[in-house]
Amino acid sequence: MLRFAIVSVLCASALCSLAAHADESTTATPAEAGPQTDRIILSADGDRLTGTNGGAGGDITYLHQEGAVLVGVAAEYQRLATSRWGFGSFNIAYSHDLTATSRWNVHAEAHEGTGRTAGSPFLYSIEAAGLGAAFPHAVSADVEERQIDVDTSHGSLPKAALSKGWGSHLLTTVGYAHSIGGNLDSSYGLLRLDVYLPGVNLIAGGDLGRVSPTVLNINGVLTSQARHLKEEFGGISKPFKRFELTLLGDKIDLAGVSRFTLTLNCSIPLP
Repeated sequence: MLRFAIVSVLCASALCSLAAHADESTTATPAEAGPQTDRIILSADGDRLTGTNGGAGGDITYLHQEGAVLVGVAAEYQRLATSRWGFGSFNIAYSHDLTATSRWNVHAEAHEGTGRTAGSPFLYSIEAAGLGAAFPHAVSADVEERQIDVDTSHGSLPKAALSKGWGSHLLTTVGYAHSIGGNLDSSYGLLRLDVYLPGVNLIAGGDLGRVSPTVLNINGVLTSQARHLKEEFGGISKPFKRFELTLLGDKIDLAGVSRFTLTLNCSIPLP
């Protein structure tokens, strides 16, 4: 889903970047896998949801990369209709050579907080861990196990994804997730396309299946009963001299209930 915490997306992007260049790699120590960098990411979003006054939110993220290690911390707040919630996030990823032309990586994240819906409090807890690998011919694979415990919804949501780079300008990704245990009752497929052009990057894709609203970060507004999902998303990212802007649009249809989210991210490298 597009609307996971931004720190998760950025950590995944860094790992995908390593995967996309697997064919060009030679044997390297962990310290050679990436430079030491720090950056702050500011994000703001607005929502429209059928039959409600919509919502808005934002987050601030700090990312530190040193060699093959990437660490992120973030704080996020969201309001949607009669629900409000906030949480802190921690994310870590590590990659290393598997062979002279392939790499493996591990990544983990945790999002912990609280919220209120219609005046009643609820806990917000999502943890995930995954393992991935980048192979020759710009092919990469990733498996992830995500534990969700938000309000009255809980369960495990394993996911698998396969990516293929086509030259230096195109990356395609397919994925599938299916819940186990709990009451998520979710199963969906994902298709995503990333296009890298001079001076601008584009993203487009969608999801189709059946999900609990909590999986989409719609907390406390709809019942936890799973609904048919149709999601379409797209965005554009453009670097400037001192920062990079990303604009993302995400349209979700849950059995006739529609949500549209527009998100603006600003990534600022630190000296």
